[in-house]
Amino acid sequence: MKHISLSIIVLSCLYATSFSQNIPGILSPDNQEHKYHVCSRAHAFDKVTTEHVLSTTSDIDVLTYDLFMDWRLPFATVDTVMPTYRYSGKNTLAFLPTKALGTITMNGATMNIDSVRLDGIMLSTAAIQQPENGTWSIKLANPITLDTHLMEIWYTYIGDAKNGFYYYPKGMFVRKFQGLDSNFVEEDLAYVMSQPEDARHWMPCNDSPNDKARARITVRVPFDSTFSDKDNIRVTSNGDLVSIKIGSESGNSLYRDFSFYDTTLIPTYLMVVNASRFVDFTLWAKIPNSNDSIPIYNYVWKKDYDGKKTDGSEYNAQHALSYTPSMITGYIPLFGPYPFKTYGHTAAQPFWAGGMEHQRMTTINRTWLRGWSSNGLAHEVMHQWFGDLVTCETWGEIWLNEGAGTWGEALWYETWGGYPEYIAMMKTKRNDYIRINAGNLQPPIYGIPIENVFNYATSYAKASWVYHMLRTMLGDSVFYPVLRTYLKTYAYGNANTEQFKQMFKTLAPNPAVPYDTYFDQWLMKRGHPQLKFTVLREHRNEKNEPYVHFVIRQTQSGKDVPEIFQFPLTISFIGEKDTTHYNTVMNSLSHEGYIKLQSPLKKAIIDPRSDVLLEADSASGIYLSIDELQHAPSMANIRGFGDEVYLSIQSAEFSKALIHIYNLSGATVYSEQFWVDTGELREVELPKLPSGMYIVSIRTNNGVQLLKYIQ
Repeated sequence: MKHISLSIIVLSCLYATSFSQNIPGILSPDNQEHKYHVCSRAHAFDKVTTEHVLSTTSDIDVLTYDLFMDWRLPFATVDTVMPTYRYSGKNTLAFLPTKALGTITMNGATMNIDSVRLDGIMLSTAAIQQPENGTWSIKLANPITLDTHLMEIWYTYIGDAKNGFYYYPKGMFVRKFQGLDSNFVEEDLAYVMSQPEDARHWMPCNDSPNDKARARITVRVPFDSTFSDKDNIRVTSNGDLVSIKIGSESGNSLYRDFSFYDTTLIPTYLMVVNASRFVDFTLWAKIPNSNDSIPIYNYVWKKDYDGKKTDGSEYNAQHALSYTPSMITGYIPLFGPYPFKTYGHTAAQPFWAGGMEHQRMTTINRTWLRGWSSNGLAHEVMHQWFGDLVTCETWGEIWLNEGAGTWGEALWYETWGGYPEYIAMMKTKRNDYIRINAGNLQPPIYGIPIENVFNYATSYAKASWVYHMLRTMLGDSVFYPVLRTYLKTYAYGNANTEQFKQMFKTLAPNPAVPYDTYFDQWLMKRGHPQLKFTVLREHRNEKNEPYVHFVIRQTQSGKDVPEIFQFPLTISFIGEKDTTHYNTVMNSLSHEGYIKLQSPLKKAIIDPRSDVLLEADSASGIYLSIDELQHAPSMANIRGFGDEVYLSIQSAEFSKALIHIYNLSGATVYSEQFWVDTGELREVELPKLPSGMYIVSIRTNNGVQLLKYIQ
């Protein structure tokens, strides 16, 4: 991943605009998230990659990995940061070629391939083409057939431990977070982090999200029999811990081999190994309508386990992770059974991301243990269904994973705060996307280049609205069953956008907007609808009954931005005594309509339920009748001197002047009234308001005039 930064993410994952009385304490408005590591890998931290390699199309399908890595040497570099680290390893692969092959090409980097044995026969070292540009190969004397083959690969990792494989010695300074204590590495720490294509940096493999295999992972670490278990290096990984074996070499130093195995399929980027002196504790997620629970195994440093404060001034793992069971329990009714035997967290620091949804054992940044990142925890739990159970087929379709994960943050809010909390969180995602997408310069969601795959605006925020808008268009009773069928159909495998779309076509036909149109405009194109009223007038019919005539128009523009979006649209017309909701499908550049009211209109609101990812002209929400707009004061203008803003009014006759100031949400923030003599030029100073744009309504006997100004 290229050099990434997080100055834009904070608001996206944290600030819901309203909080119910049932809000978890961990989400108290007092617990404001720091500008650091919020939404997984989404432009989350500065990470410099010296070399970037695109995915390689492989001619083999890996069935199983049996990986062994000896990490004793990195742990022998006590209290020292080395320019180069080494460890030895062996990866045994069972695979099927997709065609007869004379050359086998796989992924590998920052390593030397020492020797290879294929189907029991050692190959000449001359046949091995060492890793270059992310791949290595073996030239075969005789082509292999379309049968299952077994390949054993001995290799040596040689690298700086800053890409794919990471090592940090105890006591190393991390950073000082604003307003908090300095941070140091508490214990020697080694781990791997692979998304999207860094598994090739720590093991030879077929490094593609669409090649899932069963994996057995064994890691050797130092062991001191005079220390307790928690004072020795321990290892966490995917799957079940099937054995811990103690051994020695030549009767000297002891070691322990930790072996993990899982029968469920996994892609290389979700494989993980972490090693340090961890303290562990277990939480339990209750399975709804069952007496069973799902264990959540957590591994943290002792200092973080012992933390007691809950105000964020110290790490407190037990507090920070305490809401994870409710996340799993909350998602099960929506998406079906939790897909794995267990779940867990391993905390690491330094860690360039916020969280990473490694299958069954998520890695989280230690910073999350301050208790400010429950959104991130929910995001990673959601990935166990969307990303781990069903994995995007290519990185160009990462929206299937990350859009769901981001949408899942809001769903967790809904589990404890109801739909208002859900929609408040979705609004933050919308606002983040719109802010970042100024000028419609962000790329389309689908097919995003791998160097920009973690683009927060599109892969995360906008993609979350693709799920949300499907939900609101179809309704929960239709939408969720389709999603559950999708997950069941592609469980433990891969899916692509076309398969996702076809699932909805088959199970939920005849939507308000055709699926081909829906997915094309939201995934393949840039931008979003921008709407404004071009006509908003109040009239009376022959029975003297009030009605409103309106025309609403799409105004978005830009390269690859649809001139016309199609979407269900609701407009609320709010009268003095009643409110009427107008529903239509916007499928043209403009839409004209008439609505009958029982009382004079006060204002009109576009998309009041936030069903659609759109921008509406806020000023158009301040309604004026046609009679009022036909007249105006003789003269009114606004002028400013520094921070002072003045309104000048001149009326053609003696009149009361009513002044109302609105913000761009249509809320009244200031009102004043005074008299103006005939021909008098009256000047008043407007109040000092928070920075932003405002609309001033000046009403006299002659009519109404609207002015805009920026404070």
